[in-house]
Amino acid sequence: MNNMNENFDAFDDYAMKYDFEEEAIRRKYEHSYRVMRESDAIVYSLGLEEDDSYLACLIGLLHDVGRFSQWTKYKTFNDSKSFNHAIAGAEMLFDEGLINKFKLEEKDYHLVRTAIENHNVFKLDENKLKDKVLLHSKIIRDADKIDILYEISTPNIMGLDNDDSSISSEVKNSFYKHESIDRKDVKTINDRVIMKFALIYGLYFDYSKRIILEREYLDKLFETLNNKEIFKPYYEEAKKYLEGSVKDVR
Repeated sequence: MNNMNENFDAFDDYAMKYDFEEEAIRRKYEHSYRVMRESDAIVYSLGLEEDDSYLACLIGLLHDVGRFSQWTKYKTFNDSKSFNHAIAGAEMLFDEGLINKFKLEEKDYHLVRTAIENHNVFKLDENKLKDKVLLHSKIIRDADKIDILYEISTPNIMGLDNDDSSISSEVKNSFYKHESIDRKDVKTINDRVIMKFALIYGLYFDYSKRIILEREYLDKLFETLNNKEIFKPYYEEAKKYLEGSVKDVR
């Protein structure tokens, strides 16, 4: 990670301008570093070169840079009620010049910007994204999902609300087709829980699936839920999907 220490300093300088008395700000700061580490672990699992490790780490560190101003201005991380944090973050970095604080060659600007812009899209356009741009877009999406599952399986970090509301037919159908859940189909609180279980269907890499199983994120998430009888079939289906997707889990 040559030069990454300087990037840590630059990221900290940026983040510390925001109010760390607010839990949401602290959580996004910590999330950024964890996603960076998960990105590096994915790169290692794929046997990629040091240059890819550096790029993946920088993308992981910067992928949510737009979240800090989003929360400060709107007090929400809901993009539909504020702005698209991925696009806003990319604009801050590459249009407003924040990227100049970080160690990145100009030849890699497009790759890093595209990966950040695409980390939160519902589905990657794999016909549009090519080669290393596509690879790094996949890495950051997996790393982000791993840490989201960590956060919601750890109630003192985030956790999920759930109640006795119904589960929408669109959400149920997508889930059992092993598809990610589109936010536009989420109509109830319990739909949101199912959407989080369905994050596993968007994973690209064997490492990502294996680590979620080994760390028991789905089990821990299930244990936090109040109405287990409602969610048990979805939990069991998700576990079965992961176990069937990964060799030598234990």
